[in-house]
Amino acid sequence: MKKNRDVFHELVLRGVILESALVGCSEGEIASVEQHFGCKIPLEYREFLTVAGHSAGKIFCGVDIFYPRLLSLKSEAEELLDELGLSDLLPADAKVFCMHQGYEINYFLPVSDDPPVFQFFEGQSSSVKAWDSFSDFLMASIESHFAQWPDLN
Repeated sequence: MKKNRDVFHELVLRGVILESALVGCSEGEIASVEQHFGCKIPLEYREFLTVAGHSAGKIFCGVDIFYPRLLSLKSEAEELLDELGLSDLLPADAKVFCMHQGYEINYFLPVSDDPPVFQFFEGQSSSVKAWDSFSDFLMASIESHFAQWPDLN
């Protein structure tokens, strides 16, 4: 399986995204994410933050996934779920790393170097395991963006 860093490197080599469009987090910023999450973050998520934690061109355009915005996502997810009467839905150790338009929540549990990603959509009564790994989530997101923008800059 390719590392997330390699996936972005291949996109640069293929010319579909400029290296300058990829803005990673510093070690200090990653440390603040770990402090916020209260754990050492999974390796593949760390790789994503290192390569594209601030920006990834058009990938994730309009999605709340980048630093420092990601630091407020769990509280926003809890607020949404509370409003929906589902305050017990999110596991206590859930690491909310991505939200979209305030109705989609993506999180992982820090159980491995490449943990499964769970997803909740407003209107559902539970979350589901949507991807077997963070890497699968990332690849599916890149492919989805390719369908809209063949050039990711």
